[in-house]
Amino acid sequence: MPDETFAEFKAYWTLSEELVGKATKEQLAETARILALQSAHYARKYGELPLPSLFELLKATRLDPSKVALLRDGTEALVGVLAVVVGGIDEESESPKQ
Repeated sequence: MPDETFAEFKAYWTLSEELVGKATKEQLAETARILALQSAHYARKYGELPLPSLFELLKATRLDPSKVALLRDGTEALVGVLAVVVGGIDEESESPKQ
Protein backbone atom coordinates (compact mmCIF):
# COMPACT_ATOMS: atom_id res chain seq x y z
CA MET A 1 0.00 0.00 0.00
CA PRO A 2 2.72 2.60 0.79
CA ASP A 3 4.33 2.05 -2.63
CA GLU A 4 0.94 2.43 -4.33
CA THR A 5 0.25 5.61 -2.35
CA PHE A 6 3.68 7.00 -3.28
CA ALA A 7 3.11 6.16 -6.95
CA GLU A 8 -0.23 7.99 -6.82
CA PHE A 9 1.48 10.99 -5.18
CA LYS A 10 4.13 11.07 -7.93
CA ALA A 11 1.48 10.89 -10.64
CA TYR A 12 -0.53 13.72 -9.07
CA TRP A 13 2.66 15.77 -8.61
CA THR A 14 3.53 15.35 -12.29
CA LEU A 15 0.01 16.32 -13.29
CA SER A 16 0.11 19.34 -10.97
CA GLU A 17 3.35 20.49 -12.63
CA GLU A 18 1.67 20.24 -16.04
CA LEU A 19 -1.37 22.21 -14.86
CA VAL A 20 0.71 24.87 -13.11
CA GLY A 21 2.68 25.28 -16.34
CA LYS A 22 -0.56 25.89 -18.27
CA ALA A 23 -2.12 28.20 -15.70
CA THR A 24 -2.04 31.96 -15.87
CA LYS A 25 -1.12 34.05 -12.86
CA GLU A 26 -4.82 34.82 -12.37
CA GLN A 27 -5.74 31.13 -12.49
CA LEU A 28 -3.08 30.30 -9.91
CA ALA A 29 -4.41 33.08 -7.68
CA GLU A 30 -7.95 31.71 -8.06
CA THR A 31 -6.70 28.22 -7.19
CA ALA A 32 -5.00 29.57 -4.06
CA ARG A 33 -8.20 31.37 -3.04
CA ILE A 34 -10.34 28.26 -3.51
CA LEU A 35 -7.93 26.12 -1.47
CA ALA A 36 -7.82 28.82 1.24
CA LEU A 37 -11.62 28.81 1.38
CA GLN A 38 -11.61 25.02 1.66
CA SER A 39 -9.19 25.27 4.56
CA ALA A 40 -11.25 27.99 6.25
CA HIS A 41 -14.44 25.98 5.78
CA TYR A 42 -12.83 22.94 7.39
CA ALA A 43 -11.52 25.03 10.31
CA ARG A 44 -14.97 26.55 10.96
CA LYS A 45 -16.68 23.17 10.77
CA TYR A 46 -14.17 21.04 12.72
CA GLY A 47 -11.90 23.53 14.49
CA GLU A 48 -8.37 24.62 13.83
CA LEU A 49 -5.77 21.92 13.43
CA PRO A 50 -2.14 22.61 14.16
CA LEU A 51 -0.25 22.37 10.90
CA PRO A 52 2.93 20.33 10.79
CA SER A 53 5.96 21.97 9.25
CA LEU A 54 4.68 21.58 5.72
CA PHE A 55 7.67 23.29 4.15
CA GLU A 56 9.95 20.72 5.80
CA LEU A 57 7.64 17.94 4.62
CA LEU A 58 8.05 19.02 1.00
CA LYS A 59 11.86 18.93 1.37
CA ALA A 60 12.00 15.61 3.23
CA THR A 61 13.96 12.73 1.74
CA ARG A 62 12.39 10.05 3.98
CA LEU A 63 8.68 9.77 4.63
CA ASP A 64 6.53 7.48 6.70
CA PRO A 65 3.27 6.13 5.19
CA SER A 66 1.06 8.76 6.86
CA LYS A 67 3.17 11.61 5.42
CA VAL A 68 3.11 10.02 1.96
CA ALA A 69 -0.68 9.79 2.22
CA LEU A 70 -0.87 13.46 3.30
CA LEU A 71 1.25 14.50 0.32
CA ARG A 72 -0.90 12.41 -2.03
CA ASP A 73 -4.16 13.82 -0.66
CA GLY A 74 -2.90 17.40 -0.78
CA THR A 75 -1.58 17.05 -4.30
CA GLU A 76 -4.83 15.39 -5.39
CA ALA A 77 -6.75 18.39 -4.02
CA LEU A 78 -4.42 20.80 -5.84
CA VAL A 79 -4.86 18.92 -9.13
CA GLY A 80 -8.63 18.88 -8.70
CA VAL A 81 -8.90 22.61 -8.18
CA LEU A 82 -6.31 23.45 -10.84
CA ALA A 83 -8.11 21.25 -13.37
CA VAL A 84 -11.38 23.09 -12.76
CA VAL A 85 -9.77 26.54 -12.89
CA VAL A 86 -7.53 25.87 -15.89
CA GLY A 87 -10.29 24.12 -17.80
CA GLY A 88 -9.55 20.45 -17.44
CA ILE A 89 -6.87 17.89 -17.95
CA ASP A 90 -5.63 17.03 -21.43
CA GLU A 91 -7.00 13.72 -22.66
CA GLU A 92 -3.49 12.39 -23.23
CA SER A 93 -2.64 12.99 -19.56
CA GLU A 94 -2.92 9.76 -17.66
CA SER A 95 -5.17 9.69 -14.60
CA PRO A 96 -3.17 8.81 -11.45
CA LYS A 97 -5.84 6.38 -10.19
CA GLN A 98 -6.60 3.71 -12.76
